[in-house]
Parts: sequence; structure tokens; C-alpha cells
Amino acid sequence: MTRSLIALLLAAQLPAGALAAVPPRVEITYAVFLGSMKIGEGRDVFQHDGRTYRVVSESKTAGLAAALYRLNIRRESQGRVTRAGLRPEVFTEERNGNPKRSATFDWERKQATLVDGDESQTVPLPENSWDSTSFGYNFAFVPPEASGLAAHLTDGRRLRQYRYALLGRETIETELGALETLRVKKVQGPQDKRAFEVWLAVEQHNMPVRIRYTDRNGKVFDSVVTRIVFPEK
Repeated sequence: MTRSLIALLLAAQLPAGALAAVPPRVEITYAVFLGSMKIGEGRDVFQHDGRTYRVVSESKTAGLAAALYRLNIRRESQGRVTRAGLRPEVFTEERNGNPKRSATFDWERKQATLVDGDESQTVPLPENSWDSTSFGYNFAFVPPEASGLAAHLTDGRRLRQYRYALLGRETIETELGALETLRVKKVQGPQDKRAFEVWLAVEQHNMPVRIRYTDRNGKVFDSVVTRIVFPEK
């Protein structure tokens, strides 16, 4: 995802004018597909007050997939809203109600503590770092730039640097109708089999309305918006 992240310099509060464009709460539901087959449903709730933010992302198998394999995943990210966008402080992941992974960001010491099951490690924390849940919502605060973005991401297992490119505008078809989006894609290296793309709705505050992930075995998981609302409370 693309933006002026390269400038994550100050943790100061965003000006009121900049925040006015970002609704304090958004609720998004998704249909999740493996290829052309629907296998699950997802729901994100993002909220902020201009100083702090919280996003909860929940997904579960549905239909035939649920009968064959029950999987409920809950991810949560909390942190600060800064001049450069979102700065995470705590990330957690649960699977079927059990803790799975977490990440704690210590920006003063510039280090992150990552927990994956029974394993824990402390690693250096670069300025342009996010957890995998907060990353997509940063574009609502700092829009994508044509020059692309280098970002460090973690899901609790490791913290790695990736490069993202802005591919331009694209109209996608959804249950909500045609949506004008900005398409952002991870730049893959020669040995990188995992692909990632996100489509940001231009008229919906750059919220992520489609997310496509390809795993190392070539399986393509596609999450497409079915509902998006901006309740006041």
C-alpha cells in the first residue's frame, strides 16, 4: 500500500483538518473465496478518535468449508494516530478462541517483541513498521503515492521489509456495484512465492474493499466487500 510512509518522523497528533476526512468508525464485511469457491466471511471494525485507533478483524469459514474445517480467526491492532498515519502499539491474533500470535511495539526503545505460540523474540523496530491488520487502514490517513512504498510488516512471526507499488486506478465489480479503486501490489522478489494485493475504494476514504493473497503453494484467497457503513457510533 502506497503513501508518504517514508516520512514516519513524528508521533504528533494529526491536524484536525486532516482527520475530518476520516470517519471515526467504519464497518466492512467481506466474502472470502478460494479461487471461485466461497469458503468464508470476514468483518472488520475500524475506529479512531484522532489520537488513538483500534481495528478488529474477524473471519470464519462458511458453507461447505465450515463443515469440513472450522476456523475462526480474530486479529486486533491498537495504537496511535500520528502525522504520518497509524503507529501500532499492540497486535494480537486468536484462532478458534486461543491465542496464536502477538506483537508489541516499543517505539522509544525502537524494538518489537514478537510471540508465535511458545516462541518469543525481540527485534529492531524500524520507523515504517506496521502489523498486518493496521497496514491497510493507514491509507485512509496517508493516501498512496505513485513512487510506491517500502514498509516493514509483522504478523507476530517475523518483521520483514517489503516493497509495494501503486498500479493505478481500477474499477472492480462487487455486491455494492462498481467501485473505483486504487490497486496496490507487493513487489515480489525472484524467490518470493507469496503475493499480496489490495484495492482501496477512492470514494470510500481509501478503505480496503478487496484483498487478494497468494500463498507459497499458489492458492489464491480473495476477500471482496459485501457491505461498508460509516456509523457515527
